[in-house]
Amino acid sequence: MNKINCREEIKLISLLLEYPNEEIQNLVRNASIDEILDSELSKVLNTFWDYFKKTPLEQLQENYVHTFDFNEQTNLYLTYANLGEEKERGQVLAELKMRYEQAGLVISSTELPDYLPLFLEFVSQADSKTSLTLLTRFRNAIVQKQQALTDLKSSYAHVLQGLLLIIEHTISKGDL
Repeated sequence: MNKINCREEIKLISLLLEYPNEEIQNLVRNASIDEILDSELSKVLNTFWDYFKKTPLEQLQENYVHTFDFNEQTNLYLTYANLGEEKERGQVLAELKMRYEQAGLVISSTELPDYLPLFLEFVSQADSKTSLTLLTRFRNAIVQKQQALTDLKSSYAHVLQGLLLIIEHTISKGDL
């Protein structure tokens, strides 16, 4: 996997995990992921890409809501599955928010700091040490979500599988 593209690939995955709308659908339909140099990552993301391109927007939205909004194991909050509404979760959320603010990222959405697309957006822009630390710290939560999505036979399992490939590459190289 090419080090130069890891950040761009993480940003792409962040976008693919957002609620599908016309803008995202048009970006995906008009874009190509052929530029991804890692063949395994390209193959995994192409599987999702095909699903996303062929599925009508209303169906994409319905699948997204069913997959992420109504299932505790597959929601896009990194700390929820393991910590729920416990006090420790609040501490982790506060720490993430502080990291974001220290790096100059102003959270303009109403999402919590552990919302995976927001988290990945930050990781794609943060310094290498911070990105590596956060990806390592939340890797197990992503593995759990990917497994739950695989069990549901969700196309989004491919997106998280791609993310895990990037994380493994990043951890093995010790740099993003």
